[in-house]
Amino acid sequence: MLEDLVLMRALRDMNMPKFVQDDVPLFHGLIDDLFPNMHIERKPFDRKDKITSYYEKEQLIVLADQQDKIV
Repeated sequence: MLEDLVLMRALRDMNMPKFVQDDVPLFHGLIDDLFPNMHIERKPFDRKDKITSYYEKEQLIVLADQQDKIV
C-alpha cells in the first residue's frame, strides 16, 4: 500500500469514533484537504449483524454511526 493511503486510513479510523456527529463533516473536510483525490471506503464489518441483534434484543434504536463507533 502507498504510505499516504496507510496514513489517511489510520488517521480516519482512529479518530472517527471519538467525534460527535456534528464534528464528522469538519473532520472529513480536513482529511479531504490533506489527502486530495483519495476517497477510500471503510471495509464493512462482517459481524455487524451481531451488534444489530443485540440492539434489537435490548429494544434499543439501531444507528449506523453508533455501530461504527462500537467497531
